[in-house]
Amino acid sequence: MTKNELVLSFTILASILMIFVPTVIKIAEDHDEKLMLVATKKLIESAENCYYDGVCTSNQMTLSQLIRTGYLKSNVVNPKTKTYFDDDLLFVYEENHVRIAT
Repeated sequence: MTKNELVLSFTILASILMIFVPTVIKIAEDHDEKLMLVATKKLIESAENCYYDGVCTSNQMTLSQLIRTGYLKSNVVNPKTKTYFDDDLLFVYEENHVRIAT
């Protein structure tokens, strides 16, 4: 292989990597974000169902309450940390919707 062929091969490889690596990173980040949206939507829907069914009578409820009342079968995994959400995670019902308290 001549010097020119080696430089050309290296340039092509570098160009491909410059496009490929950022694209893969962006896809992975988007996937993690969507997993988090699915997990939080599942939690919020469970809290709303509990409130609308009259089982959770307070405008505040915790994740452990949702599990105890059967609105969640088990704790939900946080896709970012790969651990379970904290049992003390607080949900607040206000203005006709439930949100996760921060």
